[in-house]
Amino acid sequence: MESVVQYLLLALVLTSVQISYTESKLTQRRDKSERRYHAGKNKDNICEITDRASKVHCYCESTEIKTARRADCWVFNGGIEESDPIWSSFNSQPFLERLAFNVRSDGALKFIPLQVIHHLKRLQKLSIHYATFNKIEKKVFHNMTTVREIILMNDKITELDFSSFVNLPLLVNLTIKENKITEIQRDVFVDLPSLKNLDLSFNNINLVYDGCFEHLTTLNDLTLESNLISVLTKDVFRGLANLTRLDLRSNKLSAIGDLTFTELWNLNELLLDNNELKYLSERAFDGLVLLQKLSMTGNKLTAINEGLLEGVRGLELLDLRNNEIVTFTYDTIKPIMDNLKLKTSVLYLSGNKLRCDCRLIWIQVLRNETTSEPLKSALDDVTCMIDAGDKFTRPTKAVDFNDNTKTDGLLEIISNSDVLNQEINEDEGVNRLHKIETTVQPFESQLTVVNIPVESLSCANKLAQNSEDSLMLSSKDESYWKNSSFKLLSNLYLVSTLLLSSILY
Repeated sequence: MESVVQYLLLALVLTSVQISYTESKLTQRRDKSERRYHAGKNKDNICEITDRASKVHCYCESTEIKTARRADCWVFNGGIEESDPIWSSFNSQPFLERLAFNVRSDGALKFIPLQVIHHLKRLQKLSIHYATFNKIEKKVFHNMTTVREIILMNDKITELDFSSFVNLPLLVNLTIKENKITEIQRDVFVDLPSLKNLDLSFNNINLVYDGCFEHLTTLNDLTLESNLISVLTKDVFRGLANLTRLDLRSNKLSAIGDLTFTELWNLNELLLDNNELKYLSERAFDGLVLLQKLSMTGNKLTAINEGLLEGVRGLELLDLRNNEIVTFTYDTIKPIMDNLKLKTSVLYLSGNKLRCDCRLIWIQVLRNETTSEPLKSALDDVTCMIDAGDKFTRPTKAVDFNDNTKTDGLLEIISNSDVLNQEINEDEGVNRLHKIETTVQPFESQLTVVNIPVESLSCANKLAQNSEDSLMLSSKDESYWKNSSFKLLSNLYLVSTLLLSSILY
């Protein structure tokens, strides 16, 4: 009996060994088969290409066939042709929604891979960086019914052909940035019913044709920053009734004429910083009734027309820093004065050449009345200049202009009787009304406006008499001018009578 049990145990062991051996063989065969299968599969899957000789390598968030939704592809040295078999590998991922091409060297990609793009029926975002396209041909981008965003950056594009972008019904964002485009022709952007944002910044655009944007009736944001635009007309912006933001910073604009932006009824933000602006027509901004932000820092403005802000009474932010403005009166700022007392408003005037006279008293009044902390801080930075021809007693120690008791004897502004009777030279914008008795050489100085005692900002009799309220700068009412006219006529009548009498006798 014992021998039988031993025999059965031995048979069981041998059977187990045989089964294990057989399973091992099957596993090895399966592994070899799968490796052969995946080797062929990897060759056709754009997300799993491991061949170092391949000129395109893509990284996907999922590598299984027909599962990837996003692919970031790199195009390497040596260039690639449209007939290269690598493009057919994109067929393995037909459901890509986001596709980006980043070119590693100049000339490596000279065409837009249309056979890939048009095959992707769910594509929503296309980005191509550092390619070499030169010209975007007619209807290159068309009938891409699912695309919502196209970005073409640093692609050396010099020209956009007619209808380059046409029939893209869902396109919302279009960026053609940091290229070499020199002009924007008519009918480049056609049949783009959903386009909201167009970025053409950092090109070489010097000519913008009238009506070139007229098909973009839904556009909200137009960026033309850092180009070479020197002339604008109102017809340039024809059709952009829904535009809310216009960025024209860092161009070559020297003047803006009447009604230039009158087509932009819904414009909320206008950026004109770092141009070469010297002249603004009094009606330059007429029609911009909804404008809240106007920025013109870093230009060459020497004066602001008193009627300029009449057409933009809704302004809550006005930035005029770093210009060459000499005078800025209450009449100029009056149309938006109530807005500037709100908590969110701000006015920037620092970095100009304002002259110290009573026409700046409104700054101190506004500083005390506004509830806006940003505005208070901005007004604290505004300085004015004492002309080099004026004489001031040089302080022997630091002066605290917030404490009037400390300014007595340190900074004494004495009105010269001869100067008080002179007219202010409005053309030059220079007011030389204040004289200082001193034994030292005349010097030019800058003072912080809000720290100057009000009595030190006196003006000539004529200017002071023309003031109506504590701001000293508001316009006269009708009765004032009638009385003035009556006095003038009376004086003329008296002079005429005397002359006639002298002739007769």
